[in-house]
Amino acid sequence: MQSPTPAGRPALANRPAPAPQSPTSHIWQAALEKYYNELAKGGMSAATIDKDVWNIRTPDELLMQIQGLGNAQEPRSPAWAKTLSQLEPVITGLSDFAALTAWVMGMNGKVAAVLWGSLRLIVKYAQPVLPDVVGTLENLQRALPRLHKYEEELPMTKPLETALTELYSEIVVFCAYAITFFWSNPNVNPHRESWSGFNKKCSGVINNVRELSRKVDEAALIAKLPGQSSTVETAVAFDALQNLHIQDDADANLPCYTIPYGLNLRFFSRSDELRKLREYLDPTIVSTQLKAIGIHGLGGVGKSQLALQYANTSMDKYALIAWIPSENRIKMLQGLCELATKLGLVDGGAEDDARSVQLVRDWLNKVKRPYLLIFDNVDSVSLLDQIWPANSQARIILTTRSPAQASKRTATTLPLTPFSEESGMDVLQSLSGLNLTDGEERLAADGLCHRVGGLPLALAQLSDFIRDRGYSYGELLRLYDKSAEKLYAKLEAPMEYDHTVLTTWDISTENLSAEARSLQILLAFFDPDSVLERLISETKAEIQTTEHSFLLDEFEFGDAVVELNRTSMINRLSSSKSVSMHRLVQFAVLSRLAGPSRVVYFDLAVKILYFDFPNTWLDSGAHQGHSWSSWETCSAILPHVSRLMEVSEKYRIKSANPELWAELVFRTGAYLWEKEQPSVARSLFEFGLKADPSLPKPLAAQAHRLLGHVCLDLAQPRAALAAYSQALSLRETLEAPESPPIADILDSLACSNVEAGDAAAAASQLDRATAIHEAHDPSKMSRTLAIRAMQCLRAGNADSALDAISRCWQLQGMDQAQIEASRYPKHSGDIMLLARIYWRKGRRAEAKELVSRSMVMRKKTFGQAGGPRVADSLFTLARMLDETGDHILAARALRDVLEMCGDNAPEMRAHQARAFWFLAGVERKLNTDDGTVEELKTRAKEARRQIEEREWADEDSDEGFLRLVGWMLW
Repeated sequence: MQSPTPAGRPALANRPAPAPQSPTSHIWQAALEKYYNELAKGGMSAATIDKDVWNIRTPDELLMQIQGLGNAQEPRSPAWAKTLSQLEPVITGLSDFAALTAWVMGMNGKVAAVLWGSLRLIVKYAQPVLPDVVGTLENLQRALPRLHKYEEELPMTKPLETALTELYSEIVVFCAYAITFFWSNPNVNPHRESWSGFNKKCSGVINNVRELSRKVDEAALIAKLPGQSSTVETAVAFDALQNLHIQDDADANLPCYTIPYGLNLRFFSRSDELRKLREYLDPTIVSTQLKAIGIHGLGGVGKSQLALQYANTSMDKYALIAWIPSENRIKMLQGLCELATKLGLVDGGAEDDARSVQLVRDWLNKVKRPYLLIFDNVDSVSLLDQIWPANSQARIILTTRSPAQASKRTATTLPLTPFSEESGMDVLQSLSGLNLTDGEERLAADGLCHRVGGLPLALAQLSDFIRDRGYSYGELLRLYDKSAEKLYAKLEAPMEYDHTVLTTWDISTENLSAEARSLQILLAFFDPDSVLERLISETKAEIQTTEHSFLLDEFEFGDAVVELNRTSMINRLSSSKSVSMHRLVQFAVLSRLAGPSRVVYFDLAVKILYFDFPNTWLDSGAHQGHSWSSWETCSAILPHVSRLMEVSEKYRIKSANPELWAELVFRTGAYLWEKEQPSVARSLFEFGLKADPSLPKPLAAQAHRLLGHVCLDLAQPRAALAAYSQALSLRETLEAPESPPIADILDSLACSNVEAGDAAAAASQLDRATAIHEAHDPSKMSRTLAIRAMQCLRAGNADSALDAISRCWQLQGMDQAQIEASRYPKHSGDIMLLARIYWRKGRRAEAKELVSRSMVMRKKTFGQAGGPRVADSLFTLARMLDETGDHILAARALRDVLEMCGDNAPEMRAHQARAFWFLAGVERKLNTDDGTVEELKTRAKEARRQIEEREWADEDSDEGFLRLVGWMLW
């Protein structure tokens, strides 16, 4: 029993029954033969599919069978239901066309059954990529003629019969191709080449269907017009048809599409940009002038892909879409001449180039239907002068690497940037088809996205490599870090793109001036994210080479920056006067740079940064070379030194000036130590000492001494003693035995002995240091007195400790109030020491007040978020509160310490472990349940386990956890 006709479909039941004919009568024989020939080409015989093709009698039966395919899924996918809702109107439209065609031609329902059965097979075999196929079928359905306009008393004519036969043939042959494609490619999604070929085929078929549909519309209108018995009347009918389409002779070959690639199903994460294009260019909105938008960005960022995606998804809105390569005059002329031929304006070569361009421009200015021009990869907008239209029907996309070029011809620009690391992760996962199975794989994928800086081209290439090799993210990351150059050399350009990561910027660099090229190479040695221009252009370094002298000329340096920015090789922020360079641009520059040139530019970068970095680490005096007043400058240079370390190791660069290089690293290490990052600071000192074992002894001695300071902050007094001893040995070969530099190191040795618990050794070293200072200049021994106060207090002599710290301040010409107001970071340590002295002397209220003041001082210096020293002050206050019975306040302070510690900072793990342990003790005093107390102790032990290079044996006691942090953090 036939199903009821769905709403919106033609009521075919009201028509006279068509004359019974064979479904393979002479007018359809050719179409069906083409259909079966296409199946045979794809390896399918008629017997294989006949039962599917001929057994569906109505479109409603087709929909029920497709519904059954979805019901068979276990579990049923929500995506299937959504796809089915999109598919139903498409099938309805295609079925209506087939059924109405059969009725008009007087054929039986078997003609429509071929299309119904074919659609069922396409859905059956294309289920893995069905949502994407539905989009293609939607475009196909929209391209069909609107025969329902003529269904009343539409007579059959020879032109209409021919047009319908050609159109029906085009559709069913495509269906046969789609059936065999999905049947022979059950896992089509991973195969980039075959899927791209299918998309291209779809685009061509839809273009053909649009053209054939236009012919059907014309033939139907002519057939319906009365009195078509004379040539004159026929001519009148054609004039009426032309007026109906609101077009003139210029539209004769429309629609016309010259899009180089079909719909890209690997297009991700540009929905906002695509929406902006659709909203701005919308051809359905009447405009008094043309609309143009410029897409600009780095090569490989996806400008052309975005324009392609817009074009391929907007073909139903434009009579013409023309893709015109525009990187140079020759390619642009070729594109315009091809367009002239496609439009029928020339006969394929009879006209010269200039005449072809003139014809195209005239045509563009006359056409009365919306059209889209895409000028791709524009190097100079002056090339567009001879073709730029003045027609309000025009919509134009201009893609270029230059933001300046993008804005010269367009009122609106769309900057395209690489994906964020989060978006890049999603894209990498989608393109590779490899899910993030665990935390390690997620970290590896994140590492890959960071290394390629979210560049779409690189993500596409790496995804193809993952598919081809069957690699995990972790395997690819290891290979990338070991052999990135070899990896990129093997990667092929993705479909729909002509370049790889190593070649995509050739266009941008080949025409650079010598100065811009030199600056580009230099910037490859700096941190990619932000380089303050003043670090280079205002450096105090003397640059004597002619090829680099432009760096110190404000005008010439500015020209080079502008030139690189114009090609998107760098991005310049005028607000901060800084530039950035994409990581992969740096990689491409360095990978092509010869070894000797790498050394030259490496040493140039070292020299510039050496003279930029404040040189205080070798100074002595009241502030012991501390560079706290220059921290802002140091922080701006830090990432560039880290970048130089990375480059020197990766490319095995040996500096021609190792002393300068090592000292730059040591200065950076000293800054990191001052900023409470001892773990990183230690790695820098060790790096610098290994970089050149033959460093001058004064330099090496100071480096070992600073390394000792770092070890003390890490609660490693034995390692500090070793470093200080090495510094002393080096100094003793340079200085007299009783010289002040020897006394400075003796102070440090005494400090490490106090931390190690050897008060007697510390006292002996301090006595010797005191004697040296008294023999030379007693006013220089304020640091000796500060360490003496620490040694006396650790030995239990609070009065001597108070006397020593008081005399220390007197030598600096300061009193306690001035110390508390000082910005010098070490003075907050003096206040902490005074607080401990007062606590030992029983002046507890004053001690608590001093600890609170030290905390305020440290937050002003190191930031409100806190750090090791702020945490130490807060912990000390908590212990004082606990000892005075204020357990609730003590618990709150310890929890504040834990909140300050966070989860990952290595410098805070010792403070975290100590706070957890003592919080457990306080909670026990507050009668907290045993489970909570034990959990706190467990977390304390886990935090302790993560502390690297612990010098003390693990001991589950108050003393054991106190040793995890230095006894005195200055």
